[in-house]
Amino acid sequence: MERKSGAGSRRLVLAAVVVVIAIAAVIGVLILSPGLVTPPAQQQERLLRVSFANVPYMDPAVGSDEASSVYFLNVYDTLVYPNKDGTVRPHVAEKWDVSGDGTVWTFTLRKGVKFHSGRELKAEDVVFSLRRVIAIGEGYGYLFKPYIDLDKTRALDDYTVQIVLKKPFGPFLITLVRLYIVDSTLVKQHIGEGPYGDMGDYGKNWLMAGEADAGSGPYRLLEHKRGESVTLVKFDGYWGESAKNSPTKVIMYGFTEPTTIRTMIEKRQLEVTDQWQPLENYEAMDKIEGVEIAKVPSAMIFYIMLHTQKPPTDDIHVRRAIALAFDYETAIKDIMPFEKQPSGPVPGMIPGADPKLKPLERNVEAAREELKKSKYYGRLDQYPIEFWWIAEVPWEERVALLFKLNMEEIGLKVNVVKVPWLSVVEGMTRKETTPNAVSIFVIAHYAEAGSILMSRYHSESTGTWEQGEWLMNPEIDRMIEDALTTVDFNQRMQKYYQIQAKLAELTPSLYVYEHVVLRAYQASYVDYPAARGEIMPIAEYELDFRWFEVFPERIPK
Repeated sequence: MERKSGAGSRRLVLAAVVVVIAIAAVIGVLILSPGLVTPPAQQQERLLRVSFANVPYMDPAVGSDEASSVYFLNVYDTLVYPNKDGTVRPHVAEKWDVSGDGTVWTFTLRKGVKFHSGRELKAEDVVFSLRRVIAIGEGYGYLFKPYIDLDKTRALDDYTVQIVLKKPFGPFLITLVRLYIVDSTLVKQHIGEGPYGDMGDYGKNWLMAGEADAGSGPYRLLEHKRGESVTLVKFDGYWGESAKNSPTKVIMYGFTEPTTIRTMIEKRQLEVTDQWQPLENYEAMDKIEGVEIAKVPSAMIFYIMLHTQKPPTDDIHVRRAIALAFDYETAIKDIMPFEKQPSGPVPGMIPGADPKLKPLERNVEAAREELKKSKYYGRLDQYPIEFWWIAEVPWEERVALLFKLNMEEIGLKVNVVKVPWLSVVEGMTRKETTPNAVSIFVIAHYAEAGSILMSRYHSESTGTWEQGEWLMNPEIDRMIEDALTTVDFNQRMQKYYQIQAKLAELTPSLYVYEHVVLRAYQASYVDYPAARGEIMPIAEYELDFRWFEVFPERIPK
């Protein structure tokens, strides 16, 4: 199970998002300065402006954060497109066949798909894009590297691609929503010096500069202001469908400073906000005429990760006591009222989440009884629990303090520590420096339980911020690997359920919040599909801009 190299780069990209948030106040002031703010949308232009935590990474083989993923799905095409139920439908690939053992996939491409350069998309572009993302080893390359046999993967003709796997990979088809197809001819024209042999830098420096894109998606890159914004315009040559009144121009801003965001919403200088605003800001924006708050379920869970290799949380009875003592109801009601309590480690909206699991309820007496079974009982005061919360997310302190209060009620000592995100990432690279408990959001990267189970609990993910448990359980590893190589969908789902049942026994984590994305948006003149229940199980696809509609004539005066 090769994964470290690609996943490591991907996590550094995600970690960098928090650095951007930290300087957002400065950027926000600049954005509101005279001459920098885009004026309200004019009647003849359907303008959609959206804020994010950062400006996108411009290369689809590099980024995997929210802003980058939204940029990619709007500027680049993929072979398949996700359905609401977690399955996929034809997109650039009109149809496909798979061998009986699930290792040979043959895709027939749609004819007449044009890149923004005017060149037709061909099978060789798909093969080139797959080779490129695996070679660069960043972004979503980790999804493909362990499984794709590049020596056997090839273009059979201009419109037929054969992708060969080293071994069966059950969720392979759904992961293809992360394979963004680039114009191979255009990229090759901009290759510079680099570490990839004959391919030099694979055109990475050119794409990252943001002077142009190499896609065929519904929008093309118009302008990239480094550290500030990315502007897209509708691609008139797009082969696919769009909503009748879809945006003609989209501006993706890279800042989240609350006062800036609220002011821009009030002045109709922003149509859709980021999801990172404090609760009081959403409440304030909800009072603005024509503005509503969209509540969008997501495949993301807020975990309290318990270090299974460090005293006293290495003791299963201590972990079970912690899980029983925590006040989940108060965590939601008093801290994050828009969230819901997860039933288990897998977000409920994606295939493979066990529907039979029930949310854990607080039971202080049962927690005390569980502690009595611990090898540390009678000397628990010698083993204080260190709890880290993320400095850049202020409300997490309230969760940490609630945890401390609950644990001290059953006789566990807790030291709460505020830690900057990049220090958390660094600390979690080693077993010795990972704390007993740390609270972190983790999202599924494709719409199936295997995504979250692999990144959260397989030994391959230890040493990353996605697994603070250091579970390193050979049985869990085997179960995850077996599930992922099971081709039959129903059998794979049953295996996911068994993994979740085993995790319930081991209790490596607390499942506190199943995240609901909040976004303020201009409901009076913007139709935002996710706000009316058009929910996608894959992160970022709620922001496929071609399905939005903008009505400039309805903008409140």
